[in-house]
Amino acid sequence: MTRLPLKCSALDKLIGGGLEPKIITEIFGEAGSGKTNICLQAARECANSGKKVAYIDSEGVSIERLEQICKGYEKEQILTRTLFFSPTSANDQETMIKNTFKIKDLQLIIIDSLNMFYRLNLDEDKEGSLRSFSRQVASLQKAAREQNLYILTTEQVYTDKNGDIKPFTSRDVEHLVKTIVKLEKTGMGTRDATIIKHRSQPEGKKISFTITQTGIQ
Repeated sequence: MTRLPLKCSALDKLIGGGLEPKIITEIFGEAGSGKTNICLQAARECANSGKKVAYIDSEGVSIERLEQICKGYEKEQILTRTLFFSPTSANDQETMIKNTFKIKDLQLIIIDSLNMFYRLNLDEDKEGSLRSFSRQVASLQKAAREQNLYILTTEQVYTDKNGDIKPFTSRDVEHLVKTIVKLEKTGMGTRDATIIKHRSQPEGKKISFTITQTGIQ
């Protein structure tokens, strides 16, 4: 099984040719840094290949934006093959993730964002939130391996005491995520993407890309 190109040459080159199968790829960055644009472009490319995409959305994704970046593609086929799910709680999200594994012809699972409910519930029930989050990541990694899936997740972030952007996540599950990319705003429509973790690319490797009407370039 080959990588899934995102059709953004700089970003594809950064991560070794596209999304790697059988692993979890995580992207994180502040609001507006391009996370959802990357997810939608990945969905477009996978659906365009004839396979199905499960898009678990807790951020309020714009279907209109997906339609916009499908210019020059068979838009209706892409929209038909991209299945959207909107969880309202951590338990709901956990159930939806498990249900996606049963979808026929599924090739890509996107969770945007994976850690929103973990972050929201952290103060009220830290242990319960951690258990649910850990189960979700473990089940995604297991399915990726056993079903030859691409898994793409986004993570909400916070700023640490040094002013660096970090994802709200648990170190207990970091070993299950094989590719991690950090996104940063650099200007009007321009973004930087930096390798934080990768199996074949050097840590700290950085590229720039642009968000346009027709997608990321």
